[in-house]
Amino acid sequence: MSLFRMIRYGVRDAFKSVRRNLSLSLASISCISITLIVVALALLVAFNVENFSQKAGDNVTIVTYLQLGATEDDITSFEAKLNEMDNIVKDWEKQTPEQRRDELVSQEELLSNIGSIIDNPNEVFHYRYDLKVNDVSKIEDTKNELKALDIVDTAEYGDVTVTRMIDMFDIAGKTATVVAVVLIIVTVFLIVNTIKLTIFSRKREISIMRVVGASNMTIKNPFIIEGFLIGLMGSIVPVLATIFGYRAFYEKLDDGHFMTFWLEFLSPTPFIYFVSLIIVIIGVTVGMIGSSRAVRKYLKV
Repeated sequence: MSLFRMIRYGVRDAFKSVRRNLSLSLASISCISITLIVVALALLVAFNVENFSQKAGDNVTIVTYLQLGATEDDITSFEAKLNEMDNIVKDWEKQTPEQRRDELVSQEELLSNIGSIIDNPNEVFHYRYDLKVNDVSKIEDTKNELKALDIVDTAEYGDVTVTRMIDMFDIAGKTATVVAVVLIIVTVFLIVNTIKLTIFSRKREISIMRVVGASNMTIKNPFIIEGFLIGLMGSIVPVLATIFGYRAFYEKLDDGHFMTFWLEFLSPTPFIYFVSLIIVIIGVTVGMIGSSRAVRKYLKV
């Protein structure tokens, strides 16, 4: 029997099996749907928490002040060392003492008067650098590396508040990922047990097929395709819930932001379609694996 004919007959028998064992098929489909809805929620949370963490990291700034009276050679040497630090984003923001004095002059009257009488800003104002980092988890090491430089007066970024916030996001993201993986594993076991009942009800039919010389692949093929169909149908509701549910949720936000500017949810397009594709892949894969394991383990074909 050619591969094409085997697949064709497998698809035909799979559809017949779904119709013939409708109640058990619906139980399997419902099982997959319910689990995949929770998996989809876990994935939405995991991806958005990762985005929160990234946004928080992107907005963390190490504010660095140089020693008073820094010379041009000091500035050149310091900036060369910044370029050598792997964790420092190269397009930093710099304020000279003159710029800081001018900024003070532009403020309200009292500050403007104070700024206007400063003749030599290098004796009053420090050079300031606002530095971003590539990896926020290494920000403490980067800060200490900066403070170790003789030309640096202070280097701060918010310390405990920032690191705790990023750690919280990291824990939440990992938890959501673990939940999704555990749910997928649970789904496999549930599908195996559900499909096992379907297979047991057709045990006599399969025995006859073996007696007449049907190969193991010929017997298993319809069940694997049946698992594919059950997984595909079981993913329909979770996909629709993901697309319409997330879009409705996003539209209630303030341009995707929740409470603060760095709690920014991912835009629905193309994010929801990416998650939907993952859900479909999980559904059909779990269905096929569940069917295959049930046939092999319980019927010994």
